Amino acid sequence: MKIAKSQDSTGWGWGRQLGQAFLCGLVLACSVQNTFAQTTTQVNIDSFGEPYTTALAAPTTQTRVFVYRSSQVPNASPVNIYLNGQYHASLLRGGFTEFCAAPGAVNIKAALDDASRLHASKQDPGQRLQLKAGQTLFLKVDESTPPALSITSGTEAQTKPEMMETRRQIHTISRAKAALNCAEPAAVAAKPEQKPAVPREYALETDALFEFGKAEIRASGYNAIEALVQRLRQDFSSVERIRVVGYTDPIGSPAFNKKLSQDRADVVARQIASRGIPLERVIEAEGRGPIELVKTGCGNTPTPVNKLCHAPNRRVMVVITGARR
Repeated sequence: MKIAKSQDSTGWGWGRQLGQAFLCGLVLACSVQNTFAQTTTQVNIDSFGEPYTTALAAPTTQTRVFVYRSSQVPNASPVNIYLNGQYHASLLRGGFTEFCAAPGAVNIKAALDDASRLHASKQDPGQRLQLKAGQTLFLKVDESTPPALSITSGTEAQTKPEMMETRRQIHTISRAKAALNCAEPAAVAAKPEQKPAVPREYALETDALFEFGKAEIRASGYNAIEALVQRLRQDFSSVERIRVVGYTDPIGSPAFNKKLSQDRADVVARQIASRGIPLERVIEAEGRGPIELVKTGCGNTPTPVNKLCHAPNRRVMVVITGARR
């Protein structure tokens, strides 16, 4: 019986099969290699997150803490921040870190380029902070005396210009047990609605305060000013501005009257200031002399009749701007 040989049973057939298998192996390896190359991408770790805008209110049971580096410092090396000897963050120029902590004492240490010293600075306790519940701290890394660094504290208003140029530092993870996640911020109490500031004028007759042509205050004048101060306290819940304006009659030279009105305004302003009224600015005093007469038709010679006629023109006006009750 004859057995028919197929083409693949020859040596050439076996060689062709081996060649095909080898090529398939190469294709499979290339396919796997290409697939691996397609699925692996380069990982970039960002150093900074969002820019600083404003601080939320501190939680009622925690202290909110910000630590930042100015963007203007010359040294580009990182500054490590340690809390109670444990690593918290590495601040680059223009970076800030935010965390909350339980009330009580916490040691904080700032160290420049500490990785090159194998983090030996964490052995130094640094500065001691006394944290209070509901408080927000703004701490700056002071690099004015390198290589020694310190931590300085400021108010939100003092630190905000520099803080607004910083971004959140995010490239490392805190390992400090003192750095806690922040609870919900405390609700900000609504400020009581205040009435808009409205100026109000009060007139003081200078004849009750001063002798004619003089700026030395009489004993009765102190009582008149005290009565005015008590009136201000009753009429205003808060005072923003006080202006004291002195006027004279036209009897005498304009230069003399201008100086007399200024001297009298200064005296009244000093007396009001001595009564301790809280103000947002200093009391202003101005002398206007014989302008803006409230009564006209009187003679300008120094007779008793003319002096009596001009009595309403000799006055000190106290102008108050504030929130009325």
